[in-house]
Amino acid sequence: MKQALLLLIIFIALSCKKQQENSNGKEVIVQLDSPPPPKVIDKNTLIGFACYYAGSKSNSVKKISDILKNKKFTNLKAKLYDVNPAEKYLATIACEKLEKKNLIKLTIKESDQIKVNKSSKEKVTICSGCTNEEELTLNDMFYSEDNFLSKSTEKWLNEMIK
Repeated sequence: MKQALLLLIIFIALSCKKQQENSNGKEVIVQLDSPPPPKVIDKNTLIGFACYYAGSKSNSVKKISDILKNKKFTNLKAKLYDVNPAEKYLATIACEKLEKKNLIKLTIKESDQIKVNKSSKEKVTICSGCTNEEELTLNDMFYSEDNFLSKSTEKWLNEMIK
């Protein structure tokens, strides 16, 4: 069975070039394009609250959730400068909400970093469910209607920050 499957795959791969006749009776070689390679998602820059079949939270959401649950706000502020854009985004929205509720006080430097983060072209991938995923810049995450996670993000923040 495995040998038959292997032969079938080899046959398909070798038959990507196909000869056919055009309307003038001349042979034409048609090159068939192979499908694009599967999209590789960097799990470190993934943001989601119910991703894939299991409906699990992304690693970045889990990390920032843990920081918020344990009220490690100094660690949260440090994430404003993180190299990971997903954690940077989540820290930015969390710090804004915490300051709005008078639970933290941001320095001028931290407030300036929030402005930088909101205009950043760094990319994150957002996911919801089994098939819904999209790559957006941090700027798009804050200001674009393409961010289908905005309501889930707000709900998550309200659960984490009371």
